[in-house]
Amino acid sequence: MRATYCREMKAREHLQKAGVECFIPMVCEGNEEEKRYLPAVHNLIFVHSSRDFLDTYKRKVEDDCPLRYMIDKSTGLPMVVRDREMEDFIRVTAEKNECVLYLDNPSAALTKGTPVEIMSGPFKGVQGKLLRIRRDRKVVLQLAGVVAVAIDGIPMGWCRVIDESEV
Repeated sequence: MRATYCREMKAREHLQKAGVECFIPMVCEGNEEEKRYLPAVHNLIFVHSSRDFLDTYKRKVEDDCPLRYMIDKSTGLPMVVRDREMEDFIRVTAEKNECVLYLDNPSAALTKGTPVEIMSGPFKGVQGKLLRIRRDRKVVLQLAGVVAVAIDGIPMGWCRVIDESEV
């Protein structure tokens, strides 16, 4: 969903108080003394709930915290991220790892690439596509054309090529 006017943190507070599971990918800025965590993508909040509940909830909090669905242009319906994709994305981005790079053009990120699964290390089991970014091969995860992240420093020996249908 989109929380308009960079109110994603306020939206998260509202949703969590209502018992709704949600996630905002964060990045760390500043030096050692002044570290602060900010949303990696402004206005973006992932919400795990039913459409019926969210329709009612959106109307209830509209004045205090306007939320908007992100619409899939091909179907005209709110975007839905598969559970497996979201779990992998959260695993990769929740640690605020320095080896995670947010990509500027997520819709073009995975137009090509070899589907792989990471078989070892802290991201074991994560599936994505192997792409060359900034002159190096990285495993890239993309969610619904909205956001894409590249994992740096994964040895190629840790990656297993998988069938496109497994991603």
